[in-house]
Amino acid sequence: MLKLAGCLCILVASSGMAWTLVYGMRQELCQMEQLAELLTAVEGEVTYTRCPLPELLEQLAGHMRTPYRELLQQCGHAMEESREADIPALWKAACGEWKEQLVLPGEAYQILWRMGEVFTYTSLDSSLQLLQSGRRRLETLMAKEQADFAGKRKLYSCLCYMGGLCSIVLLW
Repeated sequence: MLKLAGCLCILVASSGMAWTLVYGMRQELCQMEQLAELLTAVEGEVTYTRCPLPELLEQLAGHMRTPYRELLQQCGHAMEESREADIPALWKAACGEWKEQLVLPGEAYQILWRMGEVFTYTSLDSSLQLLQSGRRRLETLMAKEQADFAGKRKLYSCLCYMGGLCSIVLLW
């Protein structure tokens, strides 16, 4: 009876591990989709709304979901407190603080990190080009990740369950 309970615990643990890995991949895809929405929203706000930057970030935060909402709010408050600060440096610092909460692959994080350069308003055309190129790179990355998702999900599930079954056989 004790061996049966141990086997059941091993199967539950391997199922939990498979679920955790698949959930992590889904979170990554979801956050990349939210980042694409953020890039589109920033492009629209920069193009049509010429309000002060802290207000712009607060407006964007109202439309975004977690963790981007908190990132935008934090960056907006930091910009309000220090009006003479370097805006891209503030943005990069805020992104650095939120790196642990974001489950983005490296290239997607670099797109988010460079987005602070848009807020310098040196030229509207250069800002829009930066946003559009970032969005194109992100869409390419998302398409690749979505194509790999089904294969990785099967692979992770099979490896976790086979590892659990092998453990059961070895421990029996």
